[in-house]
Amino acid sequence: MKRLNSLSATVVAISLLAPSAAFAAPASIHVPVNAMFAKTKTIHFKLLNDSSSTMELKVGDDVVKLDAGKSLSVNLPVGARVLCSSTTPLHQSGSVIAEVTNSLDGAIVHVK
Repeated sequence: MKRLNSLSATVVAISLLAPSAAFAAPASIHVPVNAMFAKTKTIHFKLLNDSSSTMELKVGDDVVKLDAGKSLSVNLPVGARVLCSSTTPLHQSGSVIAEVTNSLDGAIVHVK
């Protein structure tokens, strides 16, 4: 009889603790698969040289000459920078002309 009481008390104690132990930690961690395969969004905009001289710009990784009064279509990812590669009366070499954000999509950036 004492064995039956101790056995039943043990079974009751284990059954009360089992559900809390089962839900204490998740068995797996959900990682979204599309985060690994997501494309970087590119922003399309135009650069327009409003100055009277030719400018040399670093657009992403490329260096481009932009003649006076001419425009250039640009496709860059968000966060990329457009830098001035040559010194002009209004810009020092290496100065930031624009940093690409979502608000530049379809815009025309006038550079003087």
